[in-house]
Amino acid sequence: MLRVVLILRNHQEGFYSIEELFRTIAGELGKQVEVIVYETGSRWGTFRDVWRLWNLNADIYHVTGDIHYFALLLPHRKTILTVHDINHYLHDLRGLKRWVYKWLWLIWPIRVAHAVTSISRETRANIIRYLGPLNHIEIIECCHSALLKHVERSFNIVCPVILHLGTAVHKNVPRLIEALRGIKCQLVLIGQLNIALREQLIESGIDYVSRVNLTHEEICQQYHDCDIVSFVSLAEGFGMPMIEAQASGRPLITSNLSPMSEVAGDGACLVDPMEVSEIREGILKIISDSGYRSLLVERGLLNAARFSPGTISGQYLDLYRSFVCS
Repeated sequence: MLRVVLILRNHQEGFYSIEELFRTIAGELGKQVEVIVYETGSRWGTFRDVWRLWNLNADIYHVTGDIHYFALLLPHRKTILTVHDINHYLHDLRGLKRWVYKWLWLIWPIRVAHAVTSISRETRANIIRYLGPLNHIEIIECCHSALLKHVERSFNIVCPVILHLGTAVHKNVPRLIEALRGIKCQLVLIGQLNIALREQLIESGIDYVSRVNLTHEEICQQYHDCDIVSFVSLAEGFGMPMIEAQASGRPLITSNLSPMSEVAGDGACLVDPMEVSEIREGILKIISDSGYRSLLVERGLLNAARFSPGTISGQYLDLYRSFVCS
């Protein structure tokens, strides 16, 4: 039986997307191949991890998270690398750190891996644009959690609960806050709030709840407990909250930018995330127009089926089998 090792970064409090994505995929793959999920330790223990990984004698080593440099230390002809995005390189780093990250996390690992996948056309385009045509990159998108099911909920038209995941700069929270000014609702924000966001929320008079360090199960429950999901982000590698919202049967408002517009399909209210007025109008339409809400939910459920665990794990399985036979 084919032996596959999925290599995940060590657990980080408050972050779950990549790890839960591949644990979900592992559960599906395990029905047809032998799957070992290996969670790495700290960077100081990298060589210990590499020694243990070599001793697993796998047919395929699949480096899945933001630990791309592992691809440099594993058998190259057995290694697959998945790149989720390069936003950290593009937006967060400067100077020597940026140079080191560019070569050790991106260019060299992409060059040496026997196969490379990305989770969206946007990520692949950014790699080619900013790093060059380093290797053939196959697109295999993300799947939603197996825990997310369509759960019926009576829409609270009087005071809807609006769920927004992520509070980093590119998540566009300040414009969302401005858009909600004067709308009776409860805003649930998942992520740490800085002083500026807290002050803006207080000044706006919006009823809000801030939640941090939630487990995967608790995140899933947040979808089931809300009326609307907001994901008016400015930049993403993929945007898993969109398909998670759709799989849960919740109306979604998101950005009309790539990759959000491609991932959400026709199952979302698409708005210009730079325009506060468009965000506001979209939310008001979802609240006031029950027919529009129902249409978004119906189309969203159909779209989410493209990203089911079985569908996406099947694409990885096809890659693994072609990889071994090549």
